[in-house]
Amino acid sequence: MEQTKSPDKITPIVYGTLTMTLIAVLPVINLINVFCCVGITAGGYVGVYTYWKQLNLAGMKLEVKDGGMIGILCGILSAVFVTGTGLLISLFSDVNPMLEVMNSFGEMGFDMPPEILSYAEKFSNEFNEYGFSPTITVFSFISNIILYPLFGSIGALLGVSLLNKKNNIRQN
Repeated sequence: MEQTKSPDKITPIVYGTLTMTLIAVLPVINLINVFCCVGITAGGYVGVYTYWKQLNLAGMKLEVKDGGMIGILCGILSAVFVTGTGLLISLFSDVNPMLEVMNSFGEMGFDMPPEILSYAEKFSNEFNEYGFSPTITVFSFISNIILYPLFGSIGALLGVSLLNKKNNIRQN
């Protein structure tokens, strides 16, 4: 007699977090997040799909609250990892990204308003002094800790809806 493993939420959260984080930090692939944070939403879906597979083996139904919680937790963890990865890249890079951005805009012929130039100079000075910009890191973390759980839960809830619909079609 084969025993089924009881469902746990840790594995789905790890898979969802890995999906969100890898899509966000890998060059070129991260451009998918330009389209309504599709990569983050996909991570929430991956987490719920993994949990749904476990539930099917145990003969249980996927609940909306479980799906939402998986998406939120994946988003929180991924926000921390993405911000940390950005910080590490800044610390180990010899390039001041603010100078690079300002040079790129200048080469394209964009005239920047003086207010923007003063902020860019402030951030550039932070990069020169600390090797990263504490201001940009804090702002990045705050925006990530809001957006990642939000879009992760949207992806998870879409997953719950689609996967439960798939189960209902199979049962009929």
